[in-house]
Amino acid sequence: MMPFGDEGPRISCLMVTADRRQLAERSVDCFLSQHYPNRELIIVDDGAEDYTPILTAIPAERLIHHRLVKDPARTLGELRNLSLDLARGDLLAQWDDDDWFDPERLTRQYAALGAKAACWTHATLVHLDDPEWLERPYIGHIQGGAPSTILHVRDDHIRYPSERKGEDSTYRDEWGRRGAVTMGAEWSALLIRCFHGSNTWERDHFTRRVALRPIDIVEWNIRKLLGTTANYSQFRLTPRQRASFDAFYAQSRALGIF
Repeated sequence: MMPFGDEGPRISCLMVTADRRQLAERSVDCFLSQHYPNRELIIVDDGAEDYTPILTAIPAERLIHHRLVKDPARTLGELRNLSLDLARGDLLAQWDDDDWFDPERLTRQYAALGAKAACWTHATLVHLDDPEWLERPYIGHIQGGAPSTILHVRDDHIRYPSERKGEDSTYRDEWGRRGAVTMGAEWSALLIRCFHGSNTWERDHFTRRVALRPIDIVEWNIRKLLGTTANYSQFRLTPRQRASFDAFYAQSRALGIF
């Protein structure tokens, strides 16, 4: 666990979760390992599982765990808005329960934010919990940037739409109109998006990221025809990206996630 402190503005890390304690434990461990000292974790939880054992290492003043009874009519967007309301920080970061975060995520994004209203990365690393892909991460580009990586200033006038999926992309676009920094693909190591079978989005949403840009689609299809996909450019990770993936893989294995 990295120490907490009051240097810099408080960053509220916002997690919406339900009955994913094993995955959430990894996300909580990532929060504890952040190098940025002035941080807090805000959890909106409408599940039945007891998360208490995985939260004991977080100081009480750095945690809000808000539990509520599940309402099938309540959307993910509405739950995310509740996390916005509970946050006490000057800056807010999406902190999904099934993602993995590099220890430098908050530090690097805070430095990149500067005087802008928001910051996110153009791409993330992507991992599929599937035997064929288990040790084959790739750089996943997202049109408009990765909404799950957003860090932004506090503005209570910008809200998530009341949607069950895609709400974070709409939210990102609204912040884009305020003025945002998009960090390049070299920073994709700051967050790993994970397909585990119970995601909000279906598997195809993740596998499309293997070849999303036109240049990648051409290369990917040619390599499939030639049988040379192992050398595909989006599989070639930098040492920094490889180090993040190796840490994610070891942590996930230790927790029994895959």
